[in-house]
Amino acid sequence: MPDQNDHLRKLNAELDELRNSLVKLRSQLTLSSTPTSRADALDAVHRHINTLKTFPRLLKTDWVEFLARLEQTEREAWDQKVRRADVTAKLKGRERLLVQIQSSAAWKIVKPIWKIFHRSSKQAGDAAFTSDLAFALDLPKQWKTNRDILFIKGWCFSRSGREIAGIRAKVGRKAKLARYGLERPDVIGSFRDYPEAQQSGFTIEIRVPDGISIVQLEAIELGSDWQPFLREELKRETNGEAQEDGESESAPDRPEERILKLPPLSANKAFELIRSEFQPHTRRVNSESAPGSPIPATAPSISVLTPTHDTKPEWLAEAALSLINQTFPDWEWCLVDDGSNDRETKKLLDLLSTVSPRVRVAVSPGKGISAATNHALELARSDYVCFLDHDDLLHPLALECMRDKLAEGYDVVYSDEDKLDDSSGALIEPFFKPDWSPEYFRGAMYVGHLLGVRRELARKTGFDSSYDGVQDFEFMLRLSELAPRIGHIPEILYHWRKTPGSIAEDSDAKPHIGALQEKAVNAHLKRVQLPAGAKQARLPHRLKIVPARRDTYARVSIIIPTRNAPDVFGRCLQSLFDKTSYPDFEVIVLDNETTDPIAVGLMEKYPVRRIEFPGKFNYSRANNQGAAVATGELLVFLNNDTEVVTPEWLEHLAYYAEQPDVGAAGALLAYEKNTVQHAGVALGMRGTADHVMRHFPIEVDGYAGNLVCAREVSVVTAACLMIRAPLFQEIGGFNPHFFTAYQDVDLCLRVRARGLRVICTPRARLLHDEFVSRPQSYYDMVDRMLLLDQWEEVIERGDPYYNRNLDLERGDYSPHSGE
Repeated sequence: MPDQNDHLRKLNAELDELRNSLVKLRSQLTLSSTPTSRADALDAVHRHINTLKTFPRLLKTDWVEFLARLEQTEREAWDQKVRRADVTAKLKGRERLLVQIQSSAAWKIVKPIWKIFHRSSKQAGDAAFTSDLAFALDLPKQWKTNRDILFIKGWCFSRSGREIAGIRAKVGRKAKLARYGLERPDVIGSFRDYPEAQQSGFTIEIRVPDGISIVQLEAIELGSDWQPFLREELKRETNGEAQEDGESESAPDRPEERILKLPPLSANKAFELIRSEFQPHTRRVNSESAPGSPIPATAPSISVLTPTHDTKPEWLAEAALSLINQTFPDWEWCLVDDGSNDRETKKLLDLLSTVSPRVRVAVSPGKGISAATNHALELARSDYVCFLDHDDLLHPLALECMRDKLAEGYDVVYSDEDKLDDSSGALIEPFFKPDWSPEYFRGAMYVGHLLGVRRELARKTGFDSSYDGVQDFEFMLRLSELAPRIGHIPEILYHWRKTPGSIAEDSDAKPHIGALQEKAVNAHLKRVQLPAGAKQARLPHRLKIVPARRDTYARVSIIIPTRNAPDVFGRCLQSLFDKTSYPDFEVIVLDNETTDPIAVGLMEKYPVRRIEFPGKFNYSRANNQGAAVATGELLVFLNNDTEVVTPEWLEHLAYYAEQPDVGAAGALLAYEKNTVQHAGVALGMRGTADHVMRHFPIEVDGYAGNLVCAREVSVVTAACLMIRAPLFQEIGGFNPHFFTAYQDVDLCLRVRARGLRVICTPRARLLHDEFVSRPQSYYDMVDRMLLLDQWEEVIERGDPYYNRNLDLERGDYSPHSGE
């Protein structure tokens, strides 16, 4: 913001010039000079006057901007103050609870008595509203609403003179902090003897549950507990509006699914079975369409596309029955044969062309599965298409779920899946997928089945015959380049048959697939202009992305807070300078009063910038101080107990961090025993967030390639985190109110709130011995409560990259017990 003094100085200068011009004008008039001279003088006077008119507008603009920044700063100060007071009060309450428990003589006997006493004393305490608080509400006028959000506005201050840190509203067990400290000139006008009334205003929006609930308003003073000052009965009339945050819409009642395992059938017998089941389906469809019409009045909502080639009749019959049994009946089935030689296959397809107008059969004019699928796309009449392989099955809810999700405005939707054991008919190997993760998809074909796409978008993309074998993977790569809205249904809606010679049965069954995947991703990277290449990883059907070599590299500033710990700190510095291949980096050490002479010597031995950080250690403040003096375009926050394993670790982190839609990039960290310490952080673990895949062997595939492929995650640990320096400054750096934990969670969630991705890459690998340099003997409840206060709604919605069907507490991607 420009300095207001600059404008004042310029204003004085212009006034001086105006005075000089007026003097010259007076002289010209006195001397009866030529009209031209007088005109010039008058022009000069007008110019100065117009300039003077501009300055008040500039000053006014600066003043408005100054007031806005001041208000924002004051608002942030109030927010931090009330949050710290809130969590301190909660922590004190828990400490008192622990003292009560520890003083119990016989816990098993006292526990129920204590619970009753605690409940009653709490109720009594709540009922004893303090008389020191003065307050009033402007809104609501009545405690009855048909909306899901209630706006509360009012004022409150303490007549005792003690400062109120904040206000909150409680509905049941949920609490919401108010915006407190708003100017209330009307209140100070009525309470002139109480200066606290000046900034006593508050506003708050709370979500209203259905039915009758109790709303309680509470105030908190620094170092004290929450004090209730108002309690009202709130009634909400149910009108079908939005649900509580964090609650998902109830899925349709899942019909019982029976997997029909058919014996080998002839074409005739397979057709008779299909026709007998089609009759009630036709009656059902006709009842929902125009009276007397055998075909719906409008085109079907979904076209199911199935290329065929020498398909066993019983397999095609099973696929047909899974379609007929759909809870959503408004579909058509487009079957295109890819040059079948089997007589029974061709005969069954001829018979199916007569079974219903909803079954459309054709022969592909080209060769290969891509050509057949493209022909099926031309046959399709619906707005949406879904792809069904000729030997696979759909869950009865598959099309209904697809239709509903696509109707929400998505262009592309995929679901979870499992496998069908062809010998037994059993459903096995469930695969619970993350939400759309473009970086992960470049390394592994995880989207798979069931896939639904807007027809016009699918036609525009088309299938490329040169990629037959990975045609669906290559199709999805090009489809993603059109910036569609991609949705995910976390339900198993597709059953992929395991047959001899298929990838479903054996990942090594088609060794040429890897080369096609590599070719497809390299073409994709070139089209989207990402400076990298794809190479086959050490495991089948996995790709690694390798950054291209460059002529120039952005400077990287590596920021390391430290105190003593010469053993781990020495290994960290030695690995940095001996192993790192990146050509341009600096190391900034934040020295928190190191006294160990060996550790001091390390800072003199290696070319590091030593920055003093005296006093009580605060991880956020230390790193923010280091970032403030950094000269690099990219910042790496690194723990002093880490060691570099892969020399190109900075190249890989920088490749992601420099992408404009990526906010932060993190490494795969390992314990010395070569097991996983960090491979990304999932929201919701332990009620907040924690590392996934901890203690897994580092060389395994993980869950569907998540330890081999770079992928999107919600959070990466700040033990090794790279971020663009301008972005770090723009979002305000680490929040210093987190003293010991969750700084990285808060930072990454602020990054993601801007629509940016967070990437964890296994190509950057370091060792990390947690808490070696700074052993943590306690868990900071204040930091935990601060995190929940700011991000609880986001955490409760679930981690988009950790499927809700997986056991979140285990963090190892195992299904919930009973799955």
